Amino acid sequence: METVNATRANLLLKREEINIAKMGGELLLNKRDVLILEFFSSLKTLMAMREALDNQAYQALRNLVLSLGWEGREKLISFSFIKPSPPVFQINYKNLLGLKIPEILIEPDGNEGEPVISDNALAIEETKEVFQQFLELALRVLPEELKLKRLGGEIKNTTRKVNSLEKYVIPYLGGQVKFIRETLEEREREDIFRLKRLKKKLIR
Repeated sequence: METVNATRANLLLKREEINIAKMGGELLLNKRDVLILEFFSSLKTLMAMREALDNQAYQALRNLVLSLGWEGREKLISFSFIKPSPPVFQINYKNLLGLKIPEILIEPDGNEGEPVISDNALAIEETKEVFQQFLELALRVLPEELKLKRLGGEIKNTTRKVNSLEKYVIPYLGGQVKFIRETLEEREREDIFRLKRLKKKLIR
């Protein structure tokens, strides 16, 4: 243990440090509880979104196979060279207990309502739209996964801080308080003993 001067001022100081450490531990525990609630809420949302993404992927592959059967390989390949309009989106960040959580806002497609390329390519056009929906859904899943990862990391860090306070910092400060208190008590007993001896000498 680090040597500490056994004074009443230090005793009061160390007791105050213990109180501050305990208050900090309580705040961290409250923060961790909020993060855990947010984590499980986000996990539930992510699981639902992943299920929707899997269903959309199945639908997209199903449409692709049907398009291949109806329109033929050559026509499907020729349409694959047409550059699709990528979804327009913005990335914003919200603050959650000091964490920057990304959010993706997908803007409405300005090409909605455009006529189909041709009646013969209807299946291919539908396949393109289904894959476009899959891409947009995937863009919504990504920030949720990142949010969950950051929440998990912050819960881990907060738990480590709480354990450090409870298992090391507070016991260490408590040991210093005990050392100071016992030293002061020993000094007080020695002072009383010396005073008694002095009193006996004076009486003689």
